[in-house]
Amino acid sequence: PRACVMSAMALAPASGVAAESGLPPAAAVDDEDTDDDLLRLEDFDDGALLRCLKSRYARCEIYTWVGNVLVSVNPYREVGAFSEALAARYADLGCPPPSAPHLYAAVAAALAAPGSHHALLISGESGAGKTEAARAALAFLARRCGAAEVVRDRLLHSNPVLEAFGNARTRQNGNSSRFGKFVEVHISRGGRVVGGTLRPYMLEASRVAGGLPEAEGTYHVFYQLRATLRVLVDGVAPTGQPLWETLTRANAWQSIAKVAGPALAASGRLAGGPSEAECLEAFKGLYERLLSTGMSHGHVAECARVVAAVGVLADQEAVSGEAILTMMEELVGTREEDLRWFFTRVETTVGGHGAGRERLVRARSEHEARTLRASLAQELYSALFLWVTRLVGSGIAPPLDMRAAGGGKRLGLLDLYGFEIFPSNGFEQLLINYCNERLQQLFNRQVFLSEAEDYAAEGLDSDGQWHSLVMTACRLPALALLQGEPGGFAGIFGVVSDRSRCLFDVHGTGDEKGGGEIAEAIAAACGSHPAFRRSTREPARVFGVAHFAGEVFYDTRHFVHKNAAAHRPDIVAFLRRHGGGFVRGLFAAPSSAASHDIGSSPPAAGAAGAGDGVATVAAPPPAEEPVATAGRGRLLGSTLISAFRAELNELCETLEARECRHIRCLRPNDSQVPFVFDEQAMFRQCRYSGLLEATRIRRYGYAHRRSLAAFACRYAPVLRASEKAAKPSAGCQSLSAVALKDALATCKAICDVMQAAGVGPNEICVGRTKVFLRAGALCWLEDAKRQLAASKMTAWALGWLARKRYRLLRRSTVDFQALVRGHFVRQDLRRRRDEALAAAAQALEEADGAATCLQRWWRRSLGGTSANSSFVALAPAASEMPCGPSGFGGGCGTATPTPVASVASSSATTMAPEEDAVAEAWKARRRAAWVSPRAREHVTAPNGGRAGAAAA
Repeated sequence: PRACVMSAMALAPASGVAAESGLPPAAAVDDEDTDDDLLRLEDFDDGALLRCLKSRYARCEIYTWVGNVLVSVNPYREVGAFSEALAARYADLGCPPPSAPHLYAAVAAALAAPGSHHALLISGESGAGKTEAARAALAFLARRCGAAEVVRDRLLHSNPVLEAFGNARTRQNGNSSRFGKFVEVHISRGGRVVGGTLRPYMLEASRVAGGLPEAEGTYHVFYQLRATLRVLVDGVAPTGQPLWETLTRANAWQSIAKVAGPALAASGRLAGGPSEAECLEAFKGLYERLLSTGMSHGHVAECARVVAAVGVLADQEAVSGEAILTMMEELVGTREEDLRWFFTRVETTVGGHGAGRERLVRARSEHEARTLRASLAQELYSALFLWVTRLVGSGIAPPLDMRAAGGGKRLGLLDLYGFEIFPSNGFEQLLINYCNERLQQLFNRQVFLSEAEDYAAEGLDSDGQWHSLVMTACRLPALALLQGEPGGFAGIFGVVSDRSRCLFDVHGTGDEKGGGEIAEAIAAACGSHPAFRRSTREPARVFGVAHFAGEVFYDTRHFVHKNAAAHRPDIVAFLRRHGGGFVRGLFAAPSSAASHDIGSSPPAAGAAGAGDGVATVAAPPPAEEPVATAGRGRLLGSTLISAFRAELNELCETLEARECRHIRCLRPNDSQVPFVFDEQAMFRQCRYSGLLEATRIRRYGYAHRRSLAAFACRYAPVLRASEKAAKPSAGCQSLSAVALKDALATCKAICDVMQAAGVGPNEICVGRTKVFLRAGALCWLEDAKRQLAASKMTAWALGWLARKRYRLLRRSTVDFQALVRGHFVRQDLRRRRDEALAAAAQALEEADGAATCLQRWWRRSLGGTSANSSFVALAPAASEMPCGPSGFGGGCGTATPTPVASVASSSATTMAPEEDAVAEAWKARRRAAWVSPRAREHVTAPNGGRAGAAAA
């Protein structure tokens, strides 16, 4: 029976959910494996995480909770995740939002949480859906909280504008964000959206100039502007549309098209971009959104001038020599002689102050000039991007009176690039991965801090053990290797920045064999660090770093060049001094308020007219500044690394001051095919995004938590089976049925049982309101519960089989008894029938004898009278005939009966044929009658009389 029960349990069909039409079928998994929150699984490890994500993705459930982290898997097709009906359900303030995992649920939870400063951190690899998530979150905020039409439109249009200037095509995504942005939405005390602030972070300026990786492109706005200028130059602009008619008549746009149109059309860096029709349609939308953010037609034209100038400067093969000087004078307002001097001469000031200072001038080499040209393009575009974001931010800024009043709530949205690893990783990947390393440190700190606070609240951290673990978790070895440590260890960033400030190794960075000197310097300074890895493939130019997500090897070519090319004070000083009015406004130092919250003040690049698009400068140019020097200012100047670290420090400080919720976007496959789940790619991203680190953090402590009532109800049978404690007074009917005091006593008794069975005391702890368990304790409890359940099921099965056997035997016994009783009854019935038949036969014989005697006597009495008439006449008086006690056979009266033979002979001569027929019929009726006395009484004579009367 036990084997039968186990086999029946094994053969039970697994429940599953049918996939929608056109989607792959869901894998057969247990119910617990499909929980919305994967940390609730009893057996949670890396494999369980991947298996559950796959099963939910197969059922078109792209969102999953992992604790307070929301995991989003990109479906690469429309699945109704942001439908109007779903948004209405989560936005309904009259009822609590659904608890199912969703982006809207994370936003609603942040709005409902206590506190005034919250943030959603959206991260993931390129193509994982971060930008779409940020758009959907902003749209849901505007819908749930409500906003004025102008504020809502500008808030929703801010993302597409920034995408045009800050997104580019990469090997993994056609619209990859190459910068980070933190949009903080301000919500009033009444719950309405009143505006927001915008902070851009860490634009990848190196994508503007220099070589592009294979199958990648520069920012979208360059392709859109190239297509626009080409149709303006050729005179083939779309007709019947007001925008193109305005651009065709505007002198500013005709000037830009004439100067930069042919150069951009011939640029090799812009080859292989989107089609012209797509670019024109995208430019039309961008132009309208720029106007909706508060920008004038003149501002748009000036932005186009700067973008065209950057595109011309970036491609040094298409335009070179004196032609670039003429174009730059037309586009950015720098005179030819000033720009020629800047490209070919280096001016250095040495000595003391005043009259004792000396100015030294030397000629620039060709390589220095090319590097300076690329740096000029990067500085121009970075300044333009910052100005555009500041203008967009000013359009969505909340009113000053509401900001000063305070109150309400602020919800920030951080959209940032994720960890990157390619077959060949360069300087950009080093900075991006460093940024993700810092964010992972923040993630660890917040997760461990919440763990430590939970333990302290439950009274389990009296010795401060978990507080020390928080500090340990924040010390990531890769961060120390990259940014250095106090005490003389400069780190990789220190080595690269020192050589960039001294222009060391600049001449070798552009060569294919370059980078050897910087790689050797890094290996010499950092080779003994535990996170440093030496390359076995190309040790002279490649080094590795053991990041939290895995080992990554970096090629040091262009490290010094790219680090020194950005944030050069000499270029900034030159453009502030010799640039046009709009360009000088781009490099104007922002106010202290604007440097922290973009959107607190309007842009100061100059006011422009809306007629022909010619900008006019509103503010006077800044004071004269000396051209950059290569002395002490250069040695202590800013590099790309230093600027990047400063922005990242500011971002981390901003996030530290807020309660953060993490949204990890994952890409199910590298080919971006709908509903194809590549386990290897997903496992890599789970490791890069920190999900596996989150599970490791939970498993490091007490990974499983249960409330006292839930723990007592679930494992009270184990306690009762052990016979070491009494049955809980409250029973185990429901969670609410267990009082807290009884539950606490029950939980402690269960812990005593576990420790008596050999479970270590550190495997389980009972707090004030929760029970904390490690995996070993939970496994012991579940095994004991399963064994108890198996014994109960076995006992039930055996009892069921015994009862079934008893019912079968009882039924068989009753059937057999009925058969035996029936046999005896039938036997008795046959006996009684035989006796009745014998009695009836005897009575019939007696009746026949009486009839015969009557006939004899009758015939003797009548003599010669006719038998028929005499019989009919005398029949009623037959009963009056005297009979002896012996019946008819004993004689009647004193007369002597006539012999039968004589009566027969006499009657035979006198009876008619009709009389014979009546007699024969009477005899036949009498023989056929029923033999019982009761039936015999009802036998009718042929003449209508009764047989009994005749017999009498």
